[in-house]
Amino acid sequence: MTEDSRARDPARVLFDYLYLRDPEIGPADAVIGFGHFDLKIPRRCLELHRRGLAPLIVLSGGRGAGTADLGQAEARAFLDEIQAHASEGAVLLEDRSTNTGENVEATARLLEDEGRPLGSGGGVRTALIVANACRQRRVDLTCRRHHPDVRWINAPPATSFLEEVALYAGKGQDLVPLLSGEIQRLLDYPARGFCLPAHIPPEVLAAHARLNAQRG
Repeated sequence: MTEDSRARDPARVLFDYLYLRDPEIGPADAVIGFGHFDLKIPRRCLELHRRGLAPLIVLSGGRGAGTADLGQAEARAFLDEIQAHASEGAVLLEDRSTNTGENVEATARLLEDEGRPLGSGGGVRTALIVANACRQRRVDLTCRRHHPDVRWINAPPATSFLEEVALYAGKGQDLVPLLSGEIQRLLDYPARGFCLPAHIPPEVLAAHARLNAQRG
């Protein structure tokens, strides 16, 4: 995509920024799937587990803003998606959290109870983060804010802007205002202690402003 075409398509600019991926995915102590209606998330967790990159899968999510029509806690829908293919005893379930901060803290409590605490002195020193593409950056900043001594690696499912537009449309949702909402959270949440401050490039802020102006 050329700079001119990116300037004409602010939604894609926001999507590309929010869809955070680390260039190298190495071995970790666990892979954590963050709740959403996007069932690519548990499939990606299973893929990373079966590749030998994470012996433990943690699925986190109750019912919240991203549950859509799953009809049950997000983590339970995730488990239904992969249970038949995961190694016995490899999956832990946290099914009460309703937002990203609760995902992180409820997962930390679950791992503590299992004798595998998060942190440099615990059982989970390195963790793979798997979230919906549009939430991945905020999830990363939330994890780092609350557990800075863990090495967090971003490993979201493969997707594209058009695939995500279709995914959300299938749930009766418009992706574009949700992208703007994510940027606004990155601007607002650090002052509330929810996540670390994000470095948001000027072109992303400009795209955010253009989308807000278009929505009037």
